[in-house]
Amino acid sequence: MTPGPDRRPRPLWWLYGLIAVSLTSLGVAAGNLLFHGTLSLVLPYETTTARCEALHRESVDAFRVCAAEQVRVHGSVVGSAALVLLVGTLALAVVVPLWDLRRLGRLGRLDVPPAQQRFAELCRRQGLSGGRTPRLWVAGPAVRQAFTTALPGRRPTVVVPVRLALAADDRFDAVVSHEIAHVLARDVTWVSTIRGPAWLAPPAFALAGVPFLNLVGMTPRLVAAQLGVALLAVVVTALAAALLRLREYAADSHAANVGAESALTASFARAVPESERRHLSWARRMLARHPTPADRRHALRHPVPGYEGGFAQALAVGFVAVAAMYTLLVLAYFGGPQWYRWGDGAVPVVAGVAVISLLFPSLLRRARLPHRGWWRPVLGSGAGVAAGAVFMPVVFLSGPLRYPFVWPGDPARTAVSVVLLALVTAGVVALAAHLAELAARRQRPVHACLAGVAAGLTAGAALWTVGALAAVLHDVDDLRYLLTYGLANQVWPALVLGLLPVYALLSPRRLPGGHRSWLVALVAAALGGTAAILVTPAGDGLTDQLRAQQQRWWICAAAGAVVLVVVTLTTTWPYGWARGVLAATATTGSATAAHYGYGWLTDRPTEPDMFAVDVAVAPLWLGHAVLLLAALLIPLSAARRGPVISRSAGRSRTTPAWLGATAATTATAVLVAAVAVVVVGVGVPGGVAVNAAQRRLAEFDRRYEVARRVLTAEQAERAAQTSALVIPSSWSVAESGPAGRGIVSDGVAVSVPECESLVRERFLAVGESSLRATGKRTYTSDPEDGRFTYTDLTITVYAYDAAVGEAVLTAARDARRACPSFTLDDSLDVEVRAATPPSIGELSWRYDGTMTADLAGDRTLTAQNAYVMLAVGYTVVTVFMSAWQEPLDERLLRLVLTSVEHQLLQP
Repeated sequence: MTPGPDRRPRPLWWLYGLIAVSLTSLGVAAGNLLFHGTLSLVLPYETTTARCEALHRESVDAFRVCAAEQVRVHGSVVGSAALVLLVGTLALAVVVPLWDLRRLGRLGRLDVPPAQQRFAELCRRQGLSGGRTPRLWVAGPAVRQAFTTALPGRRPTVVVPVRLALAADDRFDAVVSHEIAHVLARDVTWVSTIRGPAWLAPPAFALAGVPFLNLVGMTPRLVAAQLGVALLAVVVTALAAALLRLREYAADSHAANVGAESALTASFARAVPESERRHLSWARRMLARHPTPADRRHALRHPVPGYEGGFAQALAVGFVAVAAMYTLLVLAYFGGPQWYRWGDGAVPVVAGVAVISLLFPSLLRRARLPHRGWWRPVLGSGAGVAAGAVFMPVVFLSGPLRYPFVWPGDPARTAVSVVLLALVTAGVVALAAHLAELAARRQRPVHACLAGVAAGLTAGAALWTVGALAAVLHDVDDLRYLLTYGLANQVWPALVLGLLPVYALLSPRRLPGGHRSWLVALVAAALGGTAAILVTPAGDGLTDQLRAQQQRWWICAAAGAVVLVVVTLTTTWPYGWARGVLAATATTGSATAAHYGYGWLTDRPTEPDMFAVDVAVAPLWLGHAVLLLAALLIPLSAARRGPVISRSAGRSRTTPAWLGATAATTATAVLVAAVAVVVVGVGVPGGVAVNAAQRRLAEFDRRYEVARRVLTAEQAERAAQTSALVIPSSWSVAESGPAGRGIVSDGVAVSVPECESLVRERFLAVGESSLRATGKRTYTSDPEDGRFTYTDLTITVYAYDAAVGEAVLTAARDARRACPSFTLDDSLDVEVRAATPPSIGELSWRYDGTMTADLAGDRTLTAQNAYVMLAVGYTVVTVFMSAWQEPLDERLLRLVLTSVEHQLLQP
């Protein structure tokens, strides 16, 4: 019987990858320890770095240039140690089989024609022909066990003892089929290198033990690193032994599939009599290269590979992933600053994602097994990463070279960073497991590829975010600001968006109760958006404005998280989580759009230059919730295999669809409302996020407290006249009408009735009941001889007995929005447009305009207008500037505004 391609043994490439990374880490750690323990190397390094730090405290680049030579020496020692270990391991691919073949040559080769014929027949049946056919070597009595060896690029050689070849019975078929399985796996040459770690780990340990030969250089830190290197060598040896054992299990399974199961079982039974030998200790079992006959017999009875995506595999992957992060971080630091600083710390992230991705094929295969669960890989990966994050800083003597980086001196912050890394990694593995389950349902390679890419992008976003957060754990204000604004301005967190199209593609269009998730999302979006709209700042200060803004973001993100939980728990596995993520994203996006749309319609104060970042904050917070909730909800849903909330407690039948939809939407509404009440009533979780610049701005804004007073008529007039200090001396004072009567004379007709409010300044009526005094001054430049070029400038000061600035500015915005254009006296066309207000005053607003007049003889006169309104304490200032046939003097306009504000801020 010829096995199909999917039944042939697969090379354990994920385990080869873990061993290669672990060997590299061992070499780097041993070389680093050798350098720090050798006085002739470490003393010049420490002296140079101390001197460079003293000379260049303010410049990292200058420090690197100063210490470049010693860093290069350090890097050469570390790199050489790693290279020697890897080259030595690869050399074993030639040395080991060459040694085997020479030993066989000395022992001689026996000719047993029946065995040769039977061997050729077994090879043909199992798909080996032509140049791929191995050769059979019948060895003498000195060889007791069958094995397979091969030089690189040569045909494998299957060696069997003569007593087995002479029998040529079922036992011969079983043993040969077992060895043919190794040939079919195409890793016979690589296995020769895997035997090497047991030989090379002791030399590496001895190399790292050089500090013990020099008692002057031995410190508790070096002793701990020495023990850590020893444990890392044990890990490498244990991984190599595990690979060899798994190969034996896979070969036994292949032999059983081609008809040799009974012969193998009988052989194992003879090797282990009924009076079972004493059990091996767990340490000997872990380091054993061959499984015991009892274990092999048990594996034949239970052919499902339990390690696929299990706890032990995930534990090893998580541990080695952290080792890869540290190894690449150290190599990048010694390799060059451009690599070390690439992508704001992306070097360890790339290494971690590459190692974690080795787990995904096993998750795919586990998803195809019956009764699979996802608690084991999730818990295993988290535990492995936590162990590695605690273990690796000791092994690598890392100091500042650690991931996630935490400022030294506080074990609590270090523990928080380790727990955060473990939780996020567990969430990433849970998402990868769910993607694997979805792809396994589709059974198409392209879907598995897309799922793997989405899992890799999510892992990159998550690991980079953990590193960024850990770096600011020492400063609560910086941490709060990073979570609120900083991450929204980065590209890495956006990689998690790759989940959305993959979920949309892999989810079926129709599900039982499928419309329920969108109904829940609609209710949550409506409630969340409404609650966000209703949030108003408690005052006019910067902190109050930021608190209200962040409360809106919390409400929008929490609404999405509620939808995620409800939809996941009420929808059949595995589509509940995918549908929940899509519905949650739609909820948060819709709620965010609702409150920002309302703010745009009502001119709610926003930061125009940060609008794109602000919009991304709530979806980003939802992404954090998705990562953390995945580690809990995905294994929980997978364990139940159905909707967690699906059946009535006292009945065996399924709850009616309409009742389930009503319960889900009601629960969503209650939860969203409760979250909104808590956020608004209790406050922003963690306090208001304010960065250093905003803190300085808040302190700077306290100067406006002096302007919260009622001005007398004389003070208002003096504030308007202050502008004379910056007006060019050639300008003159012009007569003007009463304050608040508009930008044109009363007798001028306005063609559009809707524009009367803007032109006549009727929006000032909002604060008329609080108006106590006014001051006004108008200036004009003298036209040049023979040219119609001049500028008019009018400054008006309105003194109130209360803070009415925001109400007046809001009314002015409404008036401007209702009036895009109009004509004055049927001869002067005016176009009005919004403009960016100046950063002067507590509140400011501006609109610009263009006036055009057609004269006889095809002549046209044009004027550029600017209307600016400031709110300073209890005072509102308007400045109207009109430049005819010349550019508008923006510098003069700003000087006028600054001078008036300065006068109002005087005690």
